[in-house]
Amino acid sequence: MNKKSSHGLVKLWNNILIRNILLATILVVLLLICSNMFLHIFTRHGKSFPVPDLKGKMLDSALIIVSKHNLRIEIADSVFNVGVQRGSVSSQNPEAGTYVKKNRKIFLTMNAFSPRKEPLPNVKDISLLLARTNLNAKGFRIGKLEYTYDRLYTNHVLEQMYRGQKIEPGVLFPVGEYIDLQLGLDSLSYATINVPDVKGLAKHAVEDLIIENSLNYILTFDRKGVKTITDSLNCVAYDQDPPAGSIAYYGDNVRVKLKLPEKSKK
Repeated sequence: MNKKSSHGLVKLWNNILIRNILLATILVVLLLICSNMFLHIFTRHGKSFPVPDLKGKMLDSALIIVSKHNLRIEIADSVFNVGVQRGSVSSQNPEAGTYVKKNRKIFLTMNAFSPRKEPLPNVKDISLLLARTNLNAKGFRIGKLEYTYDRLYTNHVLEQMYRGQKIEPGVLFPVGEYIDLQLGLDSLSYATINVPDVKGLAKHAVEDLIIENSLNYILTFDRKGVKTITDSLNCVAYDQDPPAGSIAYYGDNVRVKLKLPEKSKK
């Protein structure tokens, strides 16, 4: 560096304004570097790990698992799912596989030991379609349809029944129970019905479509692949009798065979 350049730098450094600006700039850069280093250490950057899968685990097992991963759990809610073991974890947040830091809290939804109960709605003197809507809204399903001659009109609900006994609205029933209906059939409605195509549909969808068409369902499951309630809910229909498009009458049975999809088999 020549004398002229050195003299120029000294002159700039001696300028109080420029010197203060340079010092302030250097200070800001140092602060940013220190802040990044502190944030890196404080957040343990690069040391996150995936959340373990707690679904289906009992609470004591879940506690052991999260303690090994330096995590915490909190029960956020409880539900009753027939496809999940009672007293086990039904769902979790964050989901399994999500990367989190140490001491992260995992919120669990537990499957209750017994289903909650709801008052049975009054579906008498309304149509089959509306009765199904009202029952489903409370968590109930329609079981068997029984038709009897009535002067009013077809598919008019005359009685609601459970295991062959008439039941009054307001009685507490476990959610998920099947309620049978006695329906009216006027003398002019002994017309034929086209059997719907239920192949490829899941269990509940099969039930709903057959009921919507004023027919009854008889379901059978593949014994080799279907071993649990969860399996049955995941099944799809692969055969039916009578076949789709066949002629049937109100209340006739449709026999449906269900099995797990090929990709779901173990």
